Amino acid sequence: MIISAKTKISKLIDENKETIDVISSINKHFKKLKNPLLRKALAPRVNIADAARIGGVPVCVMIDKLKEIGFTTDDDCGCETVSPADKYRLNEKLSNMKRDTIVELDVRPILDGGTDPFEAIMAKLKTMDESHTLKIINTFEPIPLLNILKKKGYAYETERPENGIVHTYLEKSDEEENASPTTEKEVEMNFEMAEKKFEGKMTEVDVRDLEMPMPMVTILEEIEKIESGGALYVHHKKLPQYLIPEMEDRGYKWVSNEVDEANIKLIIFK
Repeated sequence: MIISAKTKISKLIDENKETIDVISSINKHFKKLKNPLLRKALAPRVNIADAARIGGVPVCVMIDKLKEIGFTTDDDCGCETVSPADKYRLNEKLSNMKRDTIVELDVRPILDGGTDPFEAIMAKLKTMDESHTLKIINTFEPIPLLNILKKKGYAYETERPENGIVHTYLEKSDEEENASPTTEKEVEMNFEMAEKKFEGKMTEVDVRDLEMPMPMVTILEEIEKIESGGALYVHHKKLPQYLIPEMEDRGYKWVSNEVDEANIKLIIFK
């Protein structure tokens, strides 16, 4: 199989199951791919370039490792011209952020407690002055979160001061990349309109009592079953921030209705 930096991890695994062990040897966080449910949720969302960023290595390291188990590439990733020492140097970025006032948030204890740190990060950003820089301390680069915040108008940079530690810096940029997904969906159709349009044509699923990552896995499985002209009605505890970009990438639209702090309804459709 010919691969490039844009090849999805799911395609690599489908072609050769040894991919999981190879990627896990680069970064311990990829050992999660050995869990079938996590693999189904994460592998289709991450390509080789994304994996390299999470692992803190150049793309050519990933390519080289995958070549060892039979993959080939005609993509000019620089593997033949980079010295062995430089290949394994951590990714570096030239800083163009102000970083005049830095506010730190260590999310490692939150993750250790089995909680998604998204809410804590968003809450911290809301309390900060827009001229300040948020420094998130983590054990890996949170790419799905960064993609969401980029659309909300944030610029970011990452540093790896030591093995197993990632510092992500976030600053508000001048303009948002896109209008927020919620605004776009509300202009097209609100929740009440969707209820009337899809009345009698909705499949219902309740993920409120499921443990992570089963809510996301379940919803992704169910939306693939939606028939033309139908919709999926979801009972959830909160708006699934990581799931929204994935649904939209697959061409799905959504509307929501927040009943209370621990009860939100979603209608997902095409």
